[in-house]
Amino acid sequence: MCNESVDLTMNSKLIKMIAEGEHQRQDFKFCINDSRKIARSMVAFANTDGGRLLLGIKDNGSVVGVQSDEEYYMTEAAAKLYSKPPVIFQTQQWLAEGKTVLEINILKSAGILHSAQNEDG
Repeated sequence: MCNESVDLTMNSKLIKMIAEGEHQRQDFKFCINDSRKIARSMVAFANTDGGRLLLGIKDNGSVVGVQSDEEYYMTEAAAKLYSKPPVIFQTQQWLAEGKTVLEINILKSAGILHSAQNEDG
């Protein structure tokens, strides 16, 4: 797991990612309130072609921001505690419209299938 935490002003890369909207390799999350739900998204990306979660973005593409430390720790719990085997991810922190957007990049697994723990364990 690698954590790259860089504050950047909203630039063309982030604008382009948001403009792409949600698709097979990208999902927007308003916030994280359950690590198990994020684990399911992370596992789905790891088991297919990889992908990214943009935390602090509504489904319509508007920037709402997150509390990056809390969101990072919940993502880390999702990857380590609620995913078997653990999902490998990298992070990038963006500053957009005065709010923090956390980009979570999930790598495609190399021949390993992951599973996510549900509410029943």
